[in-house]
Order: sequence, then structure tokens, then C-alpha cells
Amino acid sequence: MNHSGGFINVSRRVILAVALSLLLIAPPSMAATQDAGKVGVVDYGKIIQQMPETKQAETTLQATAAPLQKELARLNMEYQKAVAAYRQLPATTAKAARDQKERDVNLKAQALQKYQQEQGPAVEKKQQELLTPIRDKVLAAVKSIAQKEGFTLVLDKGIQVYGTADHDLTFKVLNQLNIK
Repeated sequence: MNHSGGFINVSRRVILAVALSLLLIAPPSMAATQDAGKVGVVDYGKIIQQMPETKQAETTLQATAAPLQKELARLNMEYQKAVAAYRQLPATTAKAARDQKERDVNLKAQALQKYQQEQGPAVEKKQQELLTPIRDKVLAAVKSIAQKEGFTLVLDKGIQVYGTADHDLTFKVLNQLNIK
């Protein structure tokens, strides 16, 4: 299970949503901001992806998710076997035996669904626990560089329609985080 794409996609979606809401809600204030200060961009996904902490978080998440996936596969296999056994019952099978097999299939389906409902949020929670400090570190670096260089607004590069290279803070943030 590869969550690295998930990390980056979630991060980009959040930043894109915030940036778009800013653009849609406050166009007059955006115009005033552009007149009053500089607007910069960063490739947030690239920075997150290149951080050693992200690789460590992915490894930890995969180690956490592996036994959960194994158990999910086991439960799914049991369910599939129960369904196959039920379908192979001869038409002459007594109603009581058929009902018992149907209950068995239903119990296995419920166990599978319950496991998915309980463990899915646990994995997501672990992912958030691992990603929050990484995001905070990147945001602190972006804020520090933006303040030093007089940028009043920094957006994700993914929403940039046009911009010059001198407004791209990505490499400065990577340098501040000691990422080559």
C-alpha cells in the first residue's frame, strides 16, 4: 500500500481549497494585497515529497498498515469462501442448513465491514499524526522566508496561472530545510 501519493494529494487538495476560497471570497482584498506587497508561490507537494521526514512517515505508515491489510485480506478470503460454499449448496439442501450457511455469509460480511469501518479511520488518524509536524515545519519555513523577503501572500504553485521565477520560493524553502 503506497500512501506517498495520498500524502501529497491530500496536502495539495487542502492548499488548493484554501487558496481557491481566498480567491473567490476576497477578490477586492486580493487586489489590494497585490498593490501593497509581493505574492510568492511554492511547490508545496515537491517540498513535502523531498523531505526525509516524509519518507520516514511513509515507512511508519506502511508498517502500521501492513498487518491491518493482512487481516483485511484474511477476512475477505473467509467471506469469499463462505459465499462460494453457499452458492455450491445443492438445491436439495434442507432449509435449515441453507439458512445456517446464509447466516454464516452474513456474519462474515458484517465482520469484514466492521473491520474496515474501525481500521480505516485508525490509519487515517495515524497518517495525520505523522503528517502534521511535517506540514508545520514546511509552513514555518515558508513563513520565515516570506517575512524575510517581504512577501505578503504565498500560494501553492499548483494554482498559479502566471508568475515569474523570482516569485517562486520553492528552492529557498528547500535550502532552509537543508534539502538538496
